[in-house]
Amino acid sequence: MAKKLKIDNIDENFIINSFRQDELAPVAEEHSEQVRAEEQSEPIIVSTSQKTIAEEPRRRKQKSKDEEYHELFMKEATISARFGKTTYVRKEYHERIQRIVRVIGRDEVSLFSYIDNVLAHHFASFQDEITELYNKNNESIF
Repeated sequence: MAKKLKIDNIDENFIINSFRQDELAPVAEEHSEQVRAEEQSEPIIVSTSQKTIAEEPRRRKQKSKDEEYHELFMKEATISARFGKTTYVRKEYHERIQRIVRVIGRDEVSLFSYIDNVLAHHFASFQDEITELYNKNNESIF
């Protein structure tokens, strides 16, 4: 016969949180971090020098750049890929973009959306230059 399990001691929240893919960590990990912090009874001495103070704004700028990149490119496109057109991309670029979308976008953004966002940013950034070059190279009919 099958062995009966006692289900009274099961922590449902821990099991549910262990399957989450977002930033929430399982409760057991949080508890183990608290235990580790309590074990370290020696106070940590932090010296404030000009070097550490100078590095702090750099981290803030880097984080804001990371967040800005994520907000610009890691969002789903407003139209679906089936309404777009087919185009060809070099194999190495395709593989690189797939890795970017998989790792940075956490598989929440499609390849189509990433490319669409990159092109939208490119057109917005270089609109004046593109218009000037287009008008320079395009001869008027009359």
